[in-house]
Amino acid sequence: MFFNKFPHRANYTFASAYDGTSGVLAVGNRRLTAEVTEFGEGITNLHIHGKGLRPKRHLAHLTPPPVSAKRRTKVKGAFDATLGGVLKTVAGAGFGMCADAYLFQFDVEDGALFYGMGEKTFNRLELSGLRSKFYNTDVWSDFHFTQWLDHPSDPPYLSIPYLVVREGDRYVGILLNTAWPAFMETPGMDEERVFVEWQRTSPHLTIGAMGGEVDLWIIEGPTLAEVTRKYQQLVGTTPLPPAWALGYHQSRWEYAGEADLLDLDAKFAEHRIPCDGLWLDIGYMDGFRVFTTDREQFPTGVETVAKKLKRNRRKLVPILDPGIKREEGFAVYDEGLQQDVFCLSPEGRPYVGMVWPGETVFADFTLPKPRRWWSDHVKQFGLSGFDAAWIDMNDPSTGPVDPTDMLFNKGREPHFMHRNEYALGMQMATYDGFRRARPTKRPFLLSRSGSVGTARYSAIWTGDNVANYFYLRSSIPTTLNLSLSGVPFNGPDMGGFGGEPTDQLMTDWFKAGFLFPFFRNHSVKESRRREPWTFEGATFGTLRRYIQLRYKFLPYLYNLFMDQETQGDPILRPLIYHYDEARFAKLDDQFLVGDAIMQAPLVNEERTREVEFPKGSWYDARRGDWERHASTRVTPDHAETPLYFRNGAIVPTLPGMPTDNRKNLRRVEVHLFLDPEAPGHADYTYRADDGETFGYRKGKRSSLHIDVKWTSKAVTIVTHMPEEGYGEIHADFVIHGGLEHVSLNGEAHATEPVRVVLTGRPLTVRRVS
Repeated sequence: MFFNKFPHRANYTFASAYDGTSGVLAVGNRRLTAEVTEFGEGITNLHIHGKGLRPKRHLAHLTPPPVSAKRRTKVKGAFDATLGGVLKTVAGAGFGMCADAYLFQFDVEDGALFYGMGEKTFNRLELSGLRSKFYNTDVWSDFHFTQWLDHPSDPPYLSIPYLVVREGDRYVGILLNTAWPAFMETPGMDEERVFVEWQRTSPHLTIGAMGGEVDLWIIEGPTLAEVTRKYQQLVGTTPLPPAWALGYHQSRWEYAGEADLLDLDAKFAEHRIPCDGLWLDIGYMDGFRVFTTDREQFPTGVETVAKKLKRNRRKLVPILDPGIKREEGFAVYDEGLQQDVFCLSPEGRPYVGMVWPGETVFADFTLPKPRRWWSDHVKQFGLSGFDAAWIDMNDPSTGPVDPTDMLFNKGREPHFMHRNEYALGMQMATYDGFRRARPTKRPFLLSRSGSVGTARYSAIWTGDNVANYFYLRSSIPTTLNLSLSGVPFNGPDMGGFGGEPTDQLMTDWFKAGFLFPFFRNHSVKESRRREPWTFEGATFGTLRRYIQLRYKFLPYLYNLFMDQETQGDPILRPLIYHYDEARFAKLDDQFLVGDAIMQAPLVNEERTREVEFPKGSWYDARRGDWERHASTRVTPDHAETPLYFRNGAIVPTLPGMPTDNRKNLRRVEVHLFLDPEAPGHADYTYRADDGETFGYRKGKRSSLHIDVKWTSKAVTIVTHMPEEGYGEIHADFVIHGGLEHVSLNGEAHATEPVRVVLTGRPLTVRRVS
């Protein structure tokens, strides 16, 4: 597979005729069937199948709305189509084929903007003028280090061929639902990249795949938010994770067993640093054999260690790789052979790769039987004391061995047909195993690779990164586009997995990422230690501070995940998600956390930056004053980061400044950010549950509705509880912005000045007493 070579339209034969009555589509001497289905909410599906297009057998399960009686798609001539009434194919060259591969060419307006593409490290939010492939790779193995050290490498670990096109005041989402390697080419002039004419991308938007039936989805809407919600509902929202999964996680490619875990547990308690997850890399296994533990590392057993960690409410998360050691006498291998669950080679024997255990074989996760077999092992693994799983190397990584000889479905289906969904199958099987081990508990998985549908089962970390400012800066557009592409629970390794972060880089990374959906400190074993207490002086204090702030804002984050499950909004959002202004269209070093918080971190070695503000007033969490300008230049000190709250924001937090990982979600401190010079009205519904089980789906959830009105002199707060299934919610109120006079549920309440520290100097605010 050439990663940097792309199909050219001149090599394709394009459709020459289409019969709208029978659906017959003529492409050269091929006779295919094209079916258009229009669903409600502006969603359209185009399915093309027939001889020459291998039948679809995907793991991704889409859930469209009901079929609509309204028909907006128009097709004429040689499949000159306006899909869903909004997306036009190129006249005479809209759909073409070259052997098994196919492509679409679409007309888009000059100046159209592009977003999404899943997990890309192009270091920018807007994606005009690019060619890209969608093929899951093991980046550090498949590319030379000079390509990934401090430059974009493509394709990365995860493939989602989804693109959002902005034309004028309209957005269109385009999903090519395929597990085959796919490709896109976006129009636009990137003069910095073009030094010979053929490097220019086509004036048409090109989308295609290397094989399989065509399953193309078009999603139309007036805003990016509306299109994203529809798309997320289509591919599957993220089930509400356990609250502990949103905490701070400590990992290192060195932690191996009981001694490491108990030492970490004690030090987090000693240094008063909240931490929920302690992670084990490959060293905990017996000779890298999956589903085993090294007896020397766990002399008293996993369950004993897990019980000790639970005294401080910490979870134990081990790594699981799909590669199974090819060794007679190894029970997992022997059983897999007996049950015939492995991928085969062209010679009809189990395909063999070379990964950590040496020669390895791989379960065929595209089939139900191998998934159940894997799930059985995961169930026992979970019952042994492990709380969750970190599933890695599921690109799938085969080391130096060519993966194209790994065949699926008893050797009948080629590697390319399922490669991009291999990780999804592993996620499905692993998730099922933990559900069976603990039927009442919400599972938590973290995966390296993924595809369309991954959000239903697993969070994603954005793969092996490096301790430098390129990866810090690119983490923002990467996670934003991944969030727009249907995988909102994601984040990078804080500080960089490889390399040596300076104290400044480490603090900059924590300040930028402390509110990312996933928050893990992970590093390669050859690098300097990265635990917070290994840094001295101001650096240690700053790292601890932002971990504590993470926990303070955890109720707000947790409620955003509730919204994700039910509505489909991502956790991190580009500014254009809520503020559709031209000046924000390419802004990729600022972002929103929900709709209330905006971050503008320092992501390069410069110690100053310009901050752009949407219309209205924004509360500066460093200074405690209001920003009412379109932009300002800031120079934060070592411990500060630019963090802002919009006027009218209602933000639930844990009381005080947490120094451990306790989370009583029924006791919250609600912060109100109210500008006396811009009176208004706001409301918010805070929800609480046990943070662990599925009881919330059966009514064991409480909610507190908060209605706030403010003038230039006073605040009126009215609360009531629409739901009480989890008991009473106790809320205290803290007012930022200068207002002192408060009415709470019809009674005047005194306020007292208190001091709080967020991301800067101590602020004087008013607590409602």
